Amino acid sequence: MPQLPIHIQPRSTPSAGTGLFTSHSIAAGKEILHIDRPLVAVLDSTHLQDACGNCFLWLPGGDEDDSAAGTGKVRVRTGEGEDKKRRILRSCLGCKVECHASAWKEGHRYECKIFGSLHPKILPNTVRLVMRLLLRRQKRSLSEDEWSSFLNLQSRIADFKAYQRTNEDGLTTWQTIELMSRAALTYSGSKESENNVQTILARLLINAHTLTTPTLDPLGLCLAPTALLNHSCTPNTHIVFDGPTLMLRSLASIPADTELTLSYVDTTYPITRRRSELLSRYFFTCTCPVCNTSSTNSQPDPPSDSYFDGLSVHALELQAEAATSSPVEGASKFKTALGLLVSYPPHCQPYPSILHNAFLNAIACRSWPLALRYQLKAYFDIDPIHYPLSWHPVRLMRKWVTLRLVVQVARLAGEGDERVQVLAVFGITWRIIAEELWKEVSDGARMSHGRHGRFWEEVQLFGEEIGVGGRGLGVEVVEKEWGKLRKIANSNIE
Repeated sequence: MPQLPIHIQPRSTPSAGTGLFTSHSIAAGKEILHIDRPLVAVLDSTHLQDACGNCFLWLPGGDEDDSAAGTGKVRVRTGEGEDKKRRILRSCLGCKVECHASAWKEGHRYECKIFGSLHPKILPNTVRLVMRLLLRRQKRSLSEDEWSSFLNLQSRIADFKAYQRTNEDGLTTWQTIELMSRAALTYSGSKESENNVQTILARLLINAHTLTTPTLDPLGLCLAPTALLNHSCTPNTHIVFDGPTLMLRSLASIPADTELTLSYVDTTYPITRRRSELLSRYFFTCTCPVCNTSSTNSQPDPPSDSYFDGLSVHALELQAEAATSSPVEGASKFKTALGLLVSYPPHCQPYPSILHNAFLNAIACRSWPLALRYQLKAYFDIDPIHYPLSWHPVRLMRKWVTLRLVVQVARLAGEGDERVQVLAVFGITWRIIAEELWKEVSDGARMSHGRHGRFWEEVQLFGEEIGVGGRGLGVEVVEKEWGKLRKIANSNIE
């Protein structure tokens, strides 16, 4: 795998195997590690037709309202018409000649005929990731150091074999590994033994990262030296991608000789959920400080409440029903689900996850006032508790979405669109809101992503387009407008 910089050192830890440590102090919001490309990376099957398999440029479909509302997508200007570009945007072809040539040289030449012979069948991303490793190993396009570093990663074979819980197909995880290994071995034509391929796949399941866009939209899987990072429910680092470039950045000030940690799971869930997921996926029980004190994001986990548990189950059932309904029908189910939990703190799961999905459903319905209310509820009452750091990447992406939604609503209001007339009663000066939100996003991006790359460029360009980024606004002016936003968050507008 790519080499680590001299100040980042692998060391043994008392209870978590090998970890990564920094030999010098690191300030918050700084780049710790910069990797031009992961060792291997593949796109999810759902993105094989709308993302480049080399630079990971993503051009999802959608109409003008979708992009203006702001699902967080980053635009990339290429000098070509976007429609033309989308027609040639394929995992195999890449988004331009340079990407096709680069991907071919790196390893796609070994797999192209295999995947072509299988078309229209598409192998799961984990199988394709294993095959890419096997083919590159077989064709000697992996160095011995890279292969040796990979083999030194944990595989947890014994744990996989012992884990007996079954999936929806009635298979244990180990049975699934056996099937996927057999497929990877058959299609790749590798000379590795089946046992070796099973171990390779197990290593990938334990150590692979989710490949994302700069705005944290999942794109696929990848393997990089950051696989050595151990877990913490209060991590001091986070990963962001800029195309194929992986950057490890600090979430806090990190003293010298401190272990660097990353969160493997969603830390907004209580200890029981976090520990269960970590045990089933990674085979360890977390003993970090917040788990030892039964807390979540510095908030004590609420005591067991069977009534709340029952309401939560019902709310989640309604959410599942909404997912298979039309957006209009789903809106009613989401409203009922959220109403069931309204008497409990809004930061307690599953309310936040249901609220987020209700927001996405409102966007699909073009119910802009309702979408704004849902988003502002999270902005004021949930995100500051889940992510106390104002520039935490997840919180920042939600601010980015809020900004784009505000700009969309302001545009529609200016056009006299009936869909947003209900918001007129709040008397909001949308320009002030957009100015302040843009400033929050721009300032936060310096810390979460750095002043370079696609996301930073998009934020600056967006500011130019909407005419913000000038002198700061007075505190009293901002607070007055923010008070109006809070009224929307607490209202019952539809």
